[in-house]
Amino acid sequence: MLFIGGYGISCKQNSDEDLDKRIEDTKHLQGHRKEIIDGMLDGGLASRIENPSGEPYIYVTQPFYLLSKGEQASLLNVVWYYFITQDRSLGVLTIYDEDTGNEIGTFGRKGLLMGE
Repeated sequence: MLFIGGYGISCKQNSDEDLDKRIEDTKHLQGHRKEIIDGMLDGGLASRIENPSGEPYIYVTQPFYLLSKGEQASLLNVVWYYFITQDRSLGVLTIYDEDTGNEIGTFGRKGLLMGE
């Protein structure tokens, strides 16, 4: 069973100022966010979650697609907050499909943007 909790679940931000405040207010949750990221990898929801050169990405696997859109958005929000807390200049977390290698969406200030 996967428990997400309240680790930065708000998906949309009103402004950069709101985002900065949210990051500062939740910075103490970085350890919990890392646990969730590790759980996604260990649980088979993702095969890779990395941030080379300030461009974070995630490769999602088939079990990820079985989650509701809300659950997907919540998990990706945790990953995005983990990286943006470390580097506020980040734009988006790019989402790739593990099987095809294709980009299937992004998660960032506008929330989850994924093709159907």
